[in-house]
Amino acid sequence: MNISSDDPVTAKEILYLNFNQTSTTLTVGSKNGYMIYDLDQVYECSPTYESRNIGDICIIERNYTSSLVAYVSLHSPRSLVFYNYAKGAEIAEKLFPNTVLSVKLNREFIAVCLEDSIYIISLKNINDGSMHAITNIPTNVKGLCSMTSKDSPTLIAYPCSCTNGHVQIFDATKKKPNTTIPAHASPLAALTFDDSGQKLATASVKGTVIRIFSLETDRILFEFRRGVKRYAEIYCLSFDINSQFLCASSNTETVHIFKLSAEETVEPYDEESESWMDKIGKVLTVSAQYLPAQMSDVFTQQRSFAYVHLPFCGQKTVCAISVIKNQPYVMVASLEGILYIYELNTEVGGACQLVKQHRIEGPLQPYMVPCSCFSSKSDAEIKEMEGKGRKESVSQPIHFDEMLPDKPVSVIATNELPPILNTVE
Repeated sequence: MNISSDDPVTAKEILYLNFNQTSTTLTVGSKNGYMIYDLDQVYECSPTYESRNIGDICIIERNYTSSLVAYVSLHSPRSLVFYNYAKGAEIAEKLFPNTVLSVKLNREFIAVCLEDSIYIISLKNINDGSMHAITNIPTNVKGLCSMTSKDSPTLIAYPCSCTNGHVQIFDATKKKPNTTIPAHASPLAALTFDDSGQKLATASVKGTVIRIFSLETDRILFEFRRGVKRYAEIYCLSFDINSQFLCASSNTETVHIFKLSAEETVEPYDEESESWMDKIGKVLTVSAQYLPAQMSDVFTQQRSFAYVHLPFCGQKTVCAISVIKNQPYVMVASLEGILYIYELNTEVGGACQLVKQHRIEGPLQPYMVPCSCFSSKSDAEIKEMEGKGRKESVSQPIHFDEMLPDKPVSVIATNELPPILNTVE
């Protein structure tokens, strides 16, 4: 799950943050370019790579721990650039009919999410100009999309409704819709696959209930309750590498860590101050066995196993569980430019202790030359674009049909979906 900034000034020049597929790398996009941090130490945090001569990076994704990155600049929001920073070479550039909202990579495919479509590109044939388009999808202004890390097959999940929380699972390998999961009654706010590609975690805009589904049976495996005090905007959902824990960050000051164990039921703990609602909730939990099934489910949902108290709330964050020298840590990076590292006790749970915090910022050098995605243009065209404030790529209409003259884009209309079941939040 990634986050982007709505206000670059208050975000200390950071525009984008995300962890890689294995939560071993943090990528940072900023006004001055992008940086890559390898999370292999706790007490030291220095960038592994720092970009040069590009600016306003609003999306930056690294493919596992390789030197391949994919980025989008605010100066050309319809252009996705693939770059090998070890060789200092641009591999490919793809243009799209609308603004790129999110990008997902695995070892076989790249999924590019726009507001009304998703494009699937084969990593092996990245330069041949062909791509597969999923169109007729509901408006997806946040670019919600997740792709399995494992290939064979590669699955993509995205919202299939603007009015409820139904999730469409698309088989990128076979290029056809797979199934539809009625995850929530309210629209989706976050979704993510685990590393094995067998589980899917979802949260709605209410942010009170987090569900984990089996992709083999489409059934709910776990149902967690983030809290009963207020709704929350979920920013990030992230599994650990072994699919034993799920962490969730929101606009509250608490990051919740849920334990995926059907055998163990963790008693609620006092995350903040216990209110009269909490006391009533405990009484109802005991009495839940005497209630109808639907009402009983509400009161028997599992609470978080562990939690992190952040020194702020409201700031967008991205979270992950990383293992460093065989010790699990909860990583929380915020757009204010700080990476917080908390120790996770996998046996006891409870409050996670802050071990270290690091300042993370974009490259120090100012924006000096145009973004590399304009490298195919002549010097005269670049100077003309500089005189226009580099807004040509946004204001000039792009004729998408002319981009791929040799191989037409294949289209799947996802308005014909399998039947789905009713659900309640």
